[in-house]
Order: sequence, then C-alpha cells, then structure tokens
Amino acid sequence: MKDRPGISFWSDIKSALRGELGAITTPPTKGLFIAFEGGEGSGKSTQTKLLKEWLEKQNRSVLLTREPGGTDLGNYLRKILLANETGNISPRAEALMYAADRAHHVFSLIRPALDRGDVVITDRYFDSSIAYQGAGRILDPNEVGRISRWATESLIPTLTIILDQDPAIGLKRIHNSDRLESEP
Repeated sequence: MKDRPGISFWSDIKSALRGELGAITTPPTKGLFIAFEGGEGSGKSTQTKLLKEWLEKQNRSVLLTREPGGTDLGNYLRKILLANETGNISPRAEALMYAADRAHHVFSLIRPALDRGDVVITDRYFDSSIAYQGAGRILDPNEVGRISRWATESLIPTLTIILDQDPAIGLKRIHNSDRLESEP
C-alpha cells in the first residue's frame, strides 16, 4: 500500500480477524466490519467477492452487501438514485436518500450480522457519501458525514480498504453508465 510500503493489507485483515483492530469499531460488536471504497471501476465488487470466498474458506460466516442496496428498500432507492430517467435530484435530497438507505441497511442487515459475530463486507459505506455527496456536490462534507454517522448510529467499519486507481482507467472499465456516472 502506498501509505505503508512493504505492508500487505492482508496483515490488517488478519489483525482484525484476531480482534486486534476491534477498538476502532464504534459501538462495539462481536463481528468484523470491512468496507471497500474506491472510484468507479476500481475493482471493489471483485475484491469484495474474493475476500468473501477467502474468509468462508477460513470457516467464517460472511455477509457480502453493497450500498446503495443490500435490502429491498435499498434496492428500490438504488434504482431511483442511479436511474437516468430520474433526472436531476437535488444534492440534499440525494444525500438524505443515501442516508435513509444506510440507516435501514445497518438496522436490518449489518448490525444483526455483526451482533451474531459475522464478518460483514460492504461495497461502499459512508466514505462514499462524503466523497460523492460532499466533495462531489455543493454540500459540506462534514455535514454529509454527520448525517451518515447519525443514520448509522455511528457504526464505523473495523477496517476500510480504499482501492486507489487512475480515474481514467476505472472509467474505461465501466460498461453501463448510470445517472451519476453520466454526469460531466
């Protein structure tokens, strides 16, 4: 990793599995919560699936999920948020829809899985909202972060893995453009 040359992110995952990074997660859980973040086409979906397979081979119970989505309500909101037919959505409405998805997602899937002691892997979490609705829109990133923390009852991943890639390469990898990806 660029910020820690010579140190594999697998060492962070193994430390988290041993409970050595558990103090980072607030409020405490029995499980392990891993979020993958990165730009479009950076390989988040591929890496989350590979990690899930590896953890299952280690006899871990794993929930693989994504945002927006992950629940029936989340998938409905995902269609609204990403559809080209929706047209322009005000930045505040967009941020609140993502927060609503996240609140329901944490309440109905993520928190119960963590309380059971499962490993939860998510393709995006609230860092994406801070980047896309905060820095990418006219909204204050701190305000977007506060909304996300409130929606999740301050549930922070044990480990966040950021896949850093040249945006031009990532955009070439995308096959289907949704509403957000088609914006200039």
